[in-house]
Amino acid sequence: MPFAARVFSKIKRIAREQIAGSFMGGITAGNIRGNYILMYHGVTKTGSTRFNTRHASLDCFRKQIAYLKKYCSVISLQDFVDGKFHPQKANFAITFDDGYLNNFINARPILEQFKCPATFFITGLNQIGDNILWADFVNIATTFTSSDIEIEGELFRKKGNGYFSATSGKSLYHIIKHEKAGYNYKQKVKEAFSNVTRFQDESAIKEYWQLMDDRQITATSQSEFITIGSHGYYHNNLGVLPHEDALNELCLSKKYLEELVQYDIRQLAYPDGSYTPALIQSARQTGFNVQLAADRFLFDESPYNPDIKKRCGIYTVDSCLNQLFSAVQS
Repeated sequence: MPFAARVFSKIKRIAREQIAGSFMGGITAGNIRGNYILMYHGVTKTGSTRFNTRHASLDCFRKQIAYLKKYCSVISLQDFVDGKFHPQKANFAITFDDGYLNNFINARPILEQFKCPATFFITGLNQIGDNILWADFVNIATTFTSSDIEIEGELFRKKGNGYFSATSGKSLYHIIKHEKAGYNYKQKVKEAFSNVTRFQDESAIKEYWQLMDDRQITATSQSEFITIGSHGYYHNNLGVLPHEDALNELCLSKKYLEELVQYDIRQLAYPDGSYTPALIQSARQTGFNVQLAADRFLFDESPYNPDIKKRCGIYTVDSCLNQLFSAVQS
C-alpha cells in the first residue's frame, strides 16, 4: 500500500474509533448492515498479543458490548439461527470458543451487566485431566524456548515465530492441524516442549491458557444470559479425522456437557472451523441444530447449507471498536 494510502487509512481508523466512542456513535452504527455472529476467544486484563491475537482486553470488550447494546440488536444464537431479527438494526449473536477461565472471570460479568446473551463453546478436556489447548501450548512454549524438539523421531527447529520440521520443512502447526490431527500426537507435542520449558509454572500468564473447570462451567451455565455449547471433545480438527472418529468426539462432548449443565446441548462450533459436509449431516442427526464454522466456509456448497453458519472473528489487531468494525467488514 502506498505511503499516502496508509496514512489516510490510519487517520480514517482513528476518526472512526473516536466517533464511535462518542455521543455520535450512531453515525458509525448506521454503516453496519446485515446480521453477524461474532467469534471471541478470550478476555484478559490487557489483551496482550505476546502469544497470539485471540484475547481481547477487558476494556475493549466492555466498549464493544456497550456499543453493540446501544446501537445494534444483540440476540441469542438460537434466535439468530431462527431468524428473529430486528428489522431496522444490524443483528449480532455473540459466541466464545474454547472455554477459557477468563471467560468466566472477565467476560461473563460484562455480559450479565449489559444483559447480553452469548454462547460459550467448551471442549471435553476437563474429563481427561487436560487443562490447556494444544494451540495455546505451542504458541506459548514457542515464546519461551528456542531449543530443538523431537516428536516421533522427527526433529523440529525454531524458525522465526514457529517450529518447522528439519525433514519436510512443514510447520508444526500445519502438521497438527492437517496431517496428524488426533489427540495422541498433540500429547507427544506437549511432552516434547515440556522437556525444554515449564511456562505453566508462570502464574502471570495463566489467564492466556487456563480453562474453566467443571465447577465453573456449571456455574456459567446457570447464568440466564449464557448458553453452553460443544467445541468438540479433544479440540481436534474434526474435518481431518475419519468420519466415525469425529462423530464419536461430538457424542462424547455432548454427553459430558449435558451431564454437567443438565440441559440438552444443541449448539456446536467446530474446533478451528474444521468440518465436512457429511459431518454436518451426522451432527444434525445427533441433535446439534446449530452448527458454526469459524471465519470462513470450507466448501463451496456451505453458504447454501442452512445447517451451518460462519462467524466474524474478533482479534486484537486494531483499536477497540475498530476490532469490531474490521470483523464485520472482512
